[in-house]
Amino acid sequence: MIRIALLVIILVLAPAAAFFLWAWAVKIKQERKLAGTLPQWQDLPITWLAIAGLACTIVGFVVMFFTQSQGYGGLFAT
Repeated sequence: MIRIALLVIILVLAPAAAFFLWAWAVKIKQERKLAGTLPQWQDLPITWLAIAGLACTIVGFVVMFFTQSQGYGGLFAT
């Protein structure tokens, strides 16, 4: 029961946390761009899309490992 509650809480709070991290990163990027210290590779939006996609993929695999009951993983599976 606690496992399910924690999973729901994490899944509800994850988008809010992602938004605040994104807003913080945008603020830092704007400050560096105005100061002229922003590296050229960070000015491209595809870089951030690739980083976000990789992070989501890793998180998805970790969640599947801990929740699936396949006989070789599923640490929290019943």
